[in-house]
Amino acid sequence: MTKKDEFGLSASGVATKAELEARIAARPKPRAELHLTPQGWEVAQVNGQINKDAERRIRALRQSLDQARHRLETGHGKALIRGKAKHAFDRGR
Repeated sequence: MTKKDEFGLSASGVATKAELEARIAARPKPRAELHLTPQGWEVAQVNGQINKDAERRIRALRQSLDQARHRLETGHGKALIRGKAKHAFDRGR
């Protein structure tokens, strides 16, 4: 699956922290079972695919939000440097 396809898995197409937190909260929690009755291979296969898709989307959301945070931090730092350089240049005139 390409990154474009993974990005298209979201309803709005925009990665948000709220969606990331909702998907993490929706992860299946392991629980102790009192019986050992198998549910069949189809159920296990479908649940495995659903969990795999959810984990892939969580990874894509984390990566997207990390990249956005990095761009914000580096962009802010560069803006400060540009502002200081402009101020120093203007002051020298």
